[in-house]
Parts: sequence; C-alpha cells; structure tokens
Amino acid sequence: MADNLFASQSALEKKFTSKMQLRFDGRMGFPGGFVDDFEDLETAINREVVEELGETTNPVNITKENYVISHLYEEYVSELDITKKLCLHFFAKNVPLEQFLELETRKQGAPYLGYEVLGLVRCPVYILRDKRGGLPSFLRHDFVGNSRQQLLIGLEHEGILTPEEIKEVVQLSQSIPASAAKL
Repeated sequence: MADNLFASQSALEKKFTSKMQLRFDGRMGFPGGFVDDFEDLETAINREVVEELGETTNPVNITKENYVISHLYEEYVSELDITKKLCLHFFAKNVPLEQFLELETRKQGAPYLGYEVLGLVRCPVYILRDKRGGLPSFLRHDFVGNSRQQLLIGLEHEGILTPEEIKEVVQLSQSIPASAAKL
C-alpha cells in the first residue's frame, strides 16, 4: 500500500500546507491504495493519485526520490475475526502552488471522488496564539492507520517543521482536553 503527502508553499502566507483526504470510513488519510500485480510502488501511487484526485495539467510524477518511510501495520477486525497485515509505504512530494490548487479542485473524471474520497482537507501547519488552534487541534482527528505519524514524519522530511516544532505541536495536541477539541 502506498500513501502520499502533498506540500506546497503559499505565495500569500509563506506557509506550507499538506493535503489530506476524508476517507469513506470517516478517517483522515492520504491518497494511496493497494499495489496491483506487476506494479512497482511508484506506478501504484501515481495511479492512485489520478484515481482519487483526478488528472492534472502536469502529472504529479512521484518517484523513488519521494520515498520517505515504510510501516508494518496490523489491525484486528473483530467482525471477521481476522488480523489485517499491511506494509504501508509513505511518499512525500512538494508541488508548485498552481498544481497544489489544481489538485484541490475536485475533478469530475476522478472515479473514486465521492466514493472512496469524500473530500480533500488542508492540514494547518501552524499554531494559533491560543496554543490549541491549527495543527495541535488537527492532530486530535481520527487518522487511518499510520497517517498521523506519516504526516509528522513527512513534515519533518520535507523541511517544513523541525523536530523541535513537531515535538511542541504533539505536546500541545495532547494537552487539549477531548471535550475542547470538539468545540
């Protein structure tokens, strides 16, 4: 399974942002999916990006250089009495602002929009003055699999946040009471 992070610098705010998606199961995740027979990881993630987000004027073209990390993931499914075992591969890619915005517009030709992908979400890569708003509150969402960890690793890998900034935002997110995160 291959996942992907899109980050782009905003010309107006000089801040970075990451593109995530609201999935069919109500959880946050990244574009990605299963690798078909005879596909390599890069072919699979590029196919999944087109299926889930639609084609762009210039292809996103994720390559081996965009590889960040792999995770082994296990999840027990009580209804089926099985344990799902997956190897999740995470890629991160900076794209130009124009392409980021083009990816953000829902493409009618993307077959999985509205089915697997219920909507696209910008991840706020900032902390508001109250030390709750922005990324700390965002990290309180329900993420699929390792997506939360992948988000933080990707932000560091792409030089968007330093390890110290990531540590701070994680600590801030953990200090937000569950009831306050829902307000």
